[in-house]
Amino acid sequence: MIYSRNAVFTAVQADILAAHSGTYVTSRFTDKPASFPSVLIREIDRTRPVQNIQLDFADVQWESVFEAQVVSAKVNTAASEAYSIMNTVRNAFNNLFYYEYSEVPIDGGDTFTVIGRFRRIIGGGDTMPTKSN
Repeated sequence: MIYSRNAVFTAVQADILAAHSGTYVTSRFTDKPASFPSVLIREIDRTRPVQNIQLDFADVQWESVFEAQVVSAKVNTAASEAYSIMNTVRNAFNNLFYYEYSEVPIDGGDTFTVIGRFRRIIGGGDTMPTKSN
């Protein structure tokens, strides 16, 4: 399968739900999640890096950047739950050859949020990795 936003979201979502059933996973930003724990996964940038442009413009590489926001409101263990889910998110993105370049925790009092950003250079002929059983 060719790389696409939907393919990446679907693969990461499947891994999250397999490891943390009952987690609300979405690609649409809202001011307040529908339920907790909640994971927002969205592509925040898709650019063609200047260093990868060939003189004939035949190269079709681009950089894809996703952001994942994990929010937990679990009493007394919100941080632990959020980091546990973020570990699953990180592993799912690593399986797709994305690497995490930023992770920021935010303690909102009633909620705990971990925001991770993942990037990868994608070539024109790249396909989604398949899971090995």
